[in-house]
Amino acid sequence: MLDAATELAVEQGFDACGLREIASRAEVSPGMIAYYFGDRQGLYEAMFQRAFDRIASKVRALLSDPGRAEGDRIGELVRIQVEAIAADPWLPRLVIREVLVRGESPMADSLGEIIAKGPMQMMIGWLEEEQAKHVIREDLDPRMLAMTIASLTGFPFLMLPVVGDQIGIQLDDDFPEKLIEHNRRILDCALRARTEDER
Repeated sequence: MLDAATELAVEQGFDACGLREIASRAEVSPGMIAYYFGDRQGLYEAMFQRAFDRIASKVRALLSDPGRAEGDRIGELVRIQVEAIAADPWLPRLVIREVLVRGESPMADSLGEIIAKGPMQMMIGWLEEEQAKHVIREDLDPRMLAMTIASLTGFPFLMLPVVGDQIGIQLDDDFPEKLIEHNRRILDCALRARTEDER
């Protein structure tokens, strides 16, 4: 049911999808959707929650791993986000459609809460810890930095279908790994705390 709702929301937009159409696509009765999710709003919240829960669980595991070298974690955060979007390419498109294009969408508040309380908040907390340990630069706002990392990983998936042919980059199977490596290099140079000799 969540997969069917996702497909239709990407194709038509949240407002255009009725429970009967979603149920038909999922090959279940509308009553099944009501039983599990309550209503259409509950179904869409569950759809986004599932996607962000997968990201959050991986971020949580990474940040709680005592054996992980501190310098590796920014790169791994990038990997987690890029691979999650590559697996759910509908996600950034649907966020744009429901939140930015349809500013009064009933999903806007729910989606903001799901993102802010999930992987985004964990990233901010971890970045603050890294700043306190002088691993990354202290002159950067960790909240802005978390949004920057999210933008670097998500925005290319929105833009390449539009400009990829013109700039010679294809959204193919190799693209996620190229994006991960590119962003790792940028963030390593931009975020690494300077040594005493470099100051």
